[in-house]
Amino acid sequence: MNCSSAREIFPALLDHRTHLRQGSGGQAALVEAARAHLANCPDCQREFSALSQTLAALDALPASQPSPRLRKNFYAMLEEEKHSAASVLAADERKRRLPGLRSLGGAGWRWVLSPLAGCALLLLGFLGGTRYGPPAPAPATTANDATRRELAALRDQVNKMGQLVGYSLLQQQQGPANERLRDVLISARDEKPSPKVLDDLISALAFDPSANVRLRALEALYTHVDNQIVRSGVLASLPREQNPLVQLEMIDFVTAARDREATPVLEKMSQDDAIDRSVRDAARRALVQL
Repeated sequence: MNCSSAREIFPALLDHRTHLRQGSGGQAALVEAARAHLANCPDCQREFSALSQTLAALDALPASQPSPRLRKNFYAMLEEEKHSAASVLAADERKRRLPGLRSLGGAGWRWVLSPLAGCALLLLGFLGGTRYGPPAPAPATTANDATRRELAALRDQVNKMGQLVGYSLLQQQQGPANERLRDVLISARDEKPSPKVLDDLISALAFDPSANVRLRALEALYTHVDNQIVRSGVLASLPREQNPLVQLEMIDFVTAARDREATPVLEKMSQDDAIDRSVRDAARRALVQL
């Protein structure tokens, strides 16, 4: 194994969770070969040490703490709600203590006016609903068709938009792989990422020239496997991936997602002799599980 191939497998050596998720013998052989190369290559040892220090620094970042004003604001709002409830109860109590004659007179008028008011409101509601009511809701198939169109547009964007590819590659050339990897790791720490962050992670998975960055982007997307946009982005990126280790991880992702739309892609990969044998075997196992 040469230095370039070993660097592609550094993420599996850096993170034990990635290693534990690798279920195929091909992956284990790649990891062991990379570990043997690392033991005898000073250049790879230096780069591996730099990546390890970057991960350690990110893990050492303190977790965000709630504002000290949170407790004070909570109790202030609680007191405000208590005063509001007390005011409503006091108003009801005053109404119940009105003189009996006035209450009787009010009740008498209510007996007369309530039926008339109810009829008038019913008539107005019927007329308003007939003339100005909203249109009948569209059938559920319309919403499903809209969702399919959105997903098709996303795949088309990932597969066919050359301008997006060019822009992404231009961004990646502005900094070394270590910096792009650090950006991906920082995005992965966000428990509730914005659509912009998810889009950046999908773009890194699809277009970044470094397999290390692509692997880290995919691992960050694992926690959002229930997101339809994320699943579609990973599936659209799978056919263009050339690195065997990244291919294996992406196959694990679509298998964990139970994404039946991945069946055509996996069938094609399982029959492509140009693809690594361990990847073809993983594609066949995934087809059985789907």
